[in-house]
Amino acid sequence: MRHLRYRFDNLIARGTWAMIGLLAVVALAMAVVGAAAILTLAPNATDLPSALWSGLMRTMSPGVVTRDSGSPVFLGCMLVLALTGIVIFSTLIGLIETGLDRKLASLRKGRSLVIERDHTVILGWSEQVFLILSELAVANASRGRTCVAILADRDRVSMEEAIRDRVDLPRRLRVVCRTGSPTDPMDVAIVSPERARAVIVLGSEDTCSDARTIKSLLALDAAKVRPRVQLVAGIRDPDNLVAARLAGGANALILDVDEISARVMVQTCLHAGLSMVYSDLLGFEGDEIYFRQPGELAGESFGDALPALENCSLIGLEREGKVLLNPAGETTIDAGDRLILIMDDDDAKPVRASARVDHDAIVATGEHEPVARRVLVLGWNACGAAIVAEFDHYMPPGSQLKVVADDSRMTSQVEGLSARVAGLTLSHETGDITRHSTLQRLDLGAYDHVLILADDRFGAHVADSRTLLTLLHVREMSRSNGWRHSLVTEIARDGDRRLVEVTEVDDFIVSSKVTSLLMIQVAENPRRHDVFADLFDAGGQEIYIRPADDYVRLSTPVDYATVVAAARAYGEVAIGYRTECLSGGAGGIALNPPKSRRLTFEPGDAVIVLAGGRLRQEDGARPWGATGIRQKRAALGR
Repeated sequence: MRHLRYRFDNLIARGTWAMIGLLAVVALAMAVVGAAAILTLAPNATDLPSALWSGLMRTMSPGVVTRDSGSPVFLGCMLVLALTGIVIFSTLIGLIETGLDRKLASLRKGRSLVIERDHTVILGWSEQVFLILSELAVANASRGRTCVAILADRDRVSMEEAIRDRVDLPRRLRVVCRTGSPTDPMDVAIVSPERARAVIVLGSEDTCSDARTIKSLLALDAAKVRPRVQLVAGIRDPDNLVAARLAGGANALILDVDEISARVMVQTCLHAGLSMVYSDLLGFEGDEIYFRQPGELAGESFGDALPALENCSLIGLEREGKVLLNPAGETTIDAGDRLILIMDDDDAKPVRASARVDHDAIVATGEHEPVARRVLVLGWNACGAAIVAEFDHYMPPGSQLKVVADDSRMTSQVEGLSARVAGLTLSHETGDITRHSTLQRLDLGAYDHVLILADDRFGAHVADSRTLLTLLHVREMSRSNGWRHSLVTEIARDGDRRLVEVTEVDDFIVSSKVTSLLMIQVAENPRRHDVFADLFDAGGQEIYIRPADDYVRLSTPVDYATVVAAARAYGEVAIGYRTECLSGGAGGIALNPPKSRRLTFEPGDAVIVLAGGRLRQEDGARPWGATGIRQKRAALGR
């Protein structure tokens, strides 16, 4: 009996299907017993198959016994058969209900396998998820139905609810959330990364971000993802870049998040409106970077081809797999090259321009004397040291930079940087920048640029609250005293963007947004990586916003093609302009305008250009001397 009970317990432990099978056997056995009773006791006995069917029906439907008649023994057997059937099928219903509950609970946990192909996988969870999903919806608008699979160490239902509340997703984009550790190879396999088009690894918002990113890359390697799938990840500490690239393999594109953020903040601080240019260029709703065959431009020089396309801005060439941004004007475009273009739509085709270049309207002002600048940095975070180093690269000798923050890291790092900067005088002061009294004694009117950093010692909500408080104090003091300086603010959450816009800040930067957009751009088209690597690399091509009167005569109507030709006289590539009179666009910024667009620049307007190399000069400085500029003007036909 003990052995029989032991075997019965083992059978029950096998789960729902074992129990269902046991109940089926019992039901068949009771049908056989009922058939025997019918054959021996029924008043009108039938053949064996009919008796078996009648016994089975009485077991499955106890109500049949109400129509039976015969001896008391026969009726008692039929009653026992009906009661047994009630027990069997009530137990079966309970098992089915329990099994469904378990299945629903399993689905709620988000542990089922994702069977997709050519989808995008996101490993990790942060505020960046919502922006990435919004941009992927725009990027995949022309592909029909697409899928994004998210694996994070969070409850699946809470992730889906957060996405529904924060992102207005179109029906063609399906988001599948799964619960699991992005650093566990078994969990990573749930989202089928080996069949994905691209995998984006998001860092966490704590001090272990880089370690977790590297472990996720190793988990993807264990899941046999590389080298077939494009991997994109961000690293905050430059010392971890080598380890991350080793973990990700040759097919992984690893971005230095803090360095990119620092460079964007510094460039925006020195060039008002540059953050809007980057947002437009990196976002999918505006103009993007595409690669096209040269077509009829093959055989022409790069300089002559710049004003030749009506709806595209030519910025470089891809030759033998290498990106050449803003090459020399005499560089011949070969048939095997690819044009690197800024275009509005992936489906657009380059159109030959018919606009005329007005050489008489082109102005060349020559070099400007570099003027020392004064910069005030309010606050400190992990990017602080990189930001100071970037200011040292961009600002002319004699410039001054002062840091004010209530952060113990700031004192030691600024003192260490003071010995390494070349032409920048550093100073620092400890103080609570959220207090009006602290800001009042700083003499803000003596500074040309003010940069407010988000404090990463606090959560994103608290950090932005402190930043907004500081920003409001600075704005009020500047207005009441009539001070004129550029004011750039870093915010931690893209959701606080509208609050910052209310303060009428000159520029604001969501550092996580810049890196998120860059990761999506690279994931969607890996060939763009080399383009952005050049734009964000030391000594590479960079975007500047320069006064329009350096290029063309003010108050004189010209076609935009004339602006392009004027920029080429300086060895630059014009990609747009900024004017307060622009209707539409963000902040008066217009990227990739048609070459035939008629423009009349006024004082304060500017041209957005792609220029080579970092210069220790202020806005308007040129890498060429006045003689070289005159030679270029002569080459243009002057």
